[in-house]
Amino acid sequence: MGKVVKIFLNQGFTPVDKSVFRRGTCLDFDCYIQRFNGFAILLESGTILDDEIYSKLINRDLQIYVANKSYSMYKQYREESLSKIYNLSEEDDLISFEEAVKNCIDIYQIVSRSNTINGKLKAIYINAKYLFDAWIRHKEDKYIPIEAIDIIVEELVSVVNKERIILSKINDFLDEQDSLAAHFVKVAFFASIIGSQIGIDMTDQKKLVLSAILHDVGKCELDETLLKKPDFLNEDEVKKIQTHSEASVHLVKRSGIKDRIVLNAIKEHHERLDGSGYPRGIDSTKISPFAKIIAICDMFDALITIKPYRGAYSTYNALSLIREESNSRLDANYIKLLIKHLR
Repeated sequence: MGKVVKIFLNQGFTPVDKSVFRRGTCLDFDCYIQRFNGFAILLESGTILDDEIYSKLINRDLQIYVANKSYSMYKQYREESLSKIYNLSEEDDLISFEEAVKNCIDIYQIVSRSNTINGKLKAIYINAKYLFDAWIRHKEDKYIPIEAIDIIVEELVSVVNKERIILSKINDFLDEQDSLAAHFVKVAFFASIIGSQIGIDMTDQKKLVLSAILHDVGKCELDETLLKKPDFLNEDEVKKIQTHSEASVHLVKRSGIKDRIVLNAIKEHHERLDGSGYPRGIDSTKISPFAKIIAICDMFDALITIKPYRGAYSTYNALSLIREESNSRLDANYIKLLIKHLR
């Protein structure tokens, strides 16, 4: 909470309508609440309205105010918000596909409003997640929005290369609940951390992160009840799940990506060093380096996420379990790089 601003009611602040606030948007103005004979900042300019902040904002039994000097910015935000609300159906109350695409294309401007690396990463994470959320809801008639995803990936790689990213910092805003959209983006974040440490150029780092963010898109074609089954899968169900790697490649190719490095990384992210993986059962000599990285990041996120059949492991315990796999199934060197960023 910011310090109290000693200005009396109606002498510099105007109450506003909370219903115009929308998830995924960035505020260009400070929001205040009344405190005694003055006002205190509740949300600072540059705040991204993620799910947690949005829920608190609309559920609080408090009036929100903006400073009169910033009222024109609020008014513009309100007009843009209302125009979008009137054009959305009930199921689109989070964020529309078109709006999510636009936010990702404009991600550089959104990110530049934050003064901290953590804030920049949070803005990238939220907007990328909302993009995939919106795409999943309407994927039947829409290709994967590759242009917007490319821009998100480029910005993520750029920010991660500016400073050593510590996992505990980004864990503050990563979703713990299981969702496909969040999983895509978290795996991309973890892959970007490893990618920044292995001595490859920015172009290859972008290919790695692009592969990571698209690695599981084929799961969108599977029955949701299968993905969220709170019990062990039978043999037929396991086979259905295992089709998602090649389904992901098909979707990505259909959306215009032809780069073999990206396609192979997506296809091979469930292959294992000892040949026990799928879809082809190839061994360490044939698995692409990027697929080896994504395999680790994929497993790490699965462990730290709440599943229908278990709770989430701590970051430390998840990495310990993954390290046990390094003897025969996962690449030990890449695991060490992720562990280096645990603190």
